[in-house]
Amino acid sequence: MAKKAKVMEADSIYAHLDTDGDGIITDEEMSRAKEIAEWEHKKKMQENEDAKEDQIRSMAWFALWGMLLYPVLILLTSILGVDSAAKIVGDIAPTYFVAIAGLVAAFFGAQAYSKGKSPKEDKK
Repeated sequence: MAKKAKVMEADSIYAHLDTDGDGIITDEEMSRAKEIAEWEHKKKMQENEDAKEDQIRSMAWFALWGMLLYPVLILLTSILGVDSAAKIVGDIAPTYFVAIAGLVAAFFGAQAYSKGKSPKEDKK
């Protein structure tokens, strides 16, 4: 018994894989489609990783600016004569600075770790 040729439906979701339009999807066409899909996936993952790094970087900068401006807030409340606010903000300062310093340290530590783990390119 002879094998019948496989035929795609007219509106098949795989019709786009038939790049030469002969109605037959060859192994080469399937392989090429797989390579394209893998490349697109890799590109999307890289874009997501870049966006994630940008967000983390923004968070670290925001935290650093907060550490720089926190003492100004204490001085400002004291200058404006709101001594109770100055005391409250001053009392929170040690906890705030430790938390923000931990956040920034984690950011820089993660950056150093990921750079150390990344594959090194051969320098010839």
